[in-house]
Formats: sequence, structure tokens, C-alpha cells
Amino acid sequence: MPESSVQPGQLCCVTVLQWWYRVVIHRVLSDQEVEVFHVDYGNLQVVKKSCLRFLKWCYLKLPAQAIPCSLAWVKPVESVWSSAATVLFKQLCGSKLLVGITSEYVDGILHLFLCDTSTEKDVYFHCVLRDAGHADVCGKNIPSQGFKELNPSALYIQPSEKQENAEQVKPDLRMQQE
Repeated sequence: MPESSVQPGQLCCVTVLQWWYRVVIHRVLSDQEVEVFHVDYGNLQVVKKSCLRFLKWCYLKLPAQAIPCSLAWVKPVESVWSSAATVLFKQLCGSKLLVGITSEYVDGILHLFLCDTSTEKDVYFHCVLRDAGHADVCGKNIPSQGFKELNPSALYIQPSEKQENAEQVKPDLRMQQE
């Protein structure tokens, strides 16, 4: 990609271990690296600029598969989630199938209860975080602080004016084939 296109909000793809992934550039970190948001998986990753490529038109129209989610009825004890809370959350997730119970969908964020039903007694994540002293159960849905600074999927779902204009001038290939 030309350097002028490497900017926050740019839709593109990146190669990682010979696989291609759709991403949105979140931040330019240096002359060599950018932080990208994987629109189909929901994670951030630092990659080299040299690994970025433009997406084909047919992949630009596909909706993002990652959905911004937040645990329902819970907030961090501090203003942000602690490292210990994040580690505990990742341990709870493991490689298990989980049950997600939807609380509500507000302002593009799905609030849900997560539950591990693989043991004899169901394990609700918000209760484990509360019991470990990492969270307060508040009885209402408060989006995680991170959504205020990072919502690149919204950038992806709502194309910029430049991208919409580029699509309007795209030639009709069907007529050229006739």
C-alpha cells in the first residue's frame, strides 16, 4: 500500500503466516508498524506496514463478523479493567464452548452474560469477576471504557465518503464482457 493510504480507518488486509485477514488500521505506530483491528475476529494486532494490501471490491462489502460486546451488569472496580481481571477473563474463556445470554443491544454494543456450562454447576463470568474482587455488579449495562477510544468496526460498517465515492465510479464489468 502506498504510504498515503496507511492511516487510521483505512480498510485493507494483512497477511499473517500465509493467511489473509480483513483489518482496519487503528493507529500508525512508527515508520514500520501499525496497529490493526481484525474486523472478523475483534482483536488488535501490531503488524508491519509492508504486510498491508488493499482489499478487493467484493470483500469490502461483506459485513464485519466481530461484534463489539461487553459483559452485562458489571463494571471494573477501578476505572479500567486490571491486568489480573483480564487474565482471569481469558482463563475463564479458555478453549471452551460458552453460553451467551443477551441482555440488550445498545449503541452498537451487545451486552451479554457469559456462562460456562461444562461443569456440574454453571459458572457466570460476572460473578467470578465480582467474587475475585475485580468487578462490581451494578444491575445495568455500562459499556467498557475501551469502546470510547476504540470502535474501528463502526469505521468498517459505515464506509467513509471517499470509499463510497470510489464505489460509485467503479466501472460496470458486466457491460465490458458483452
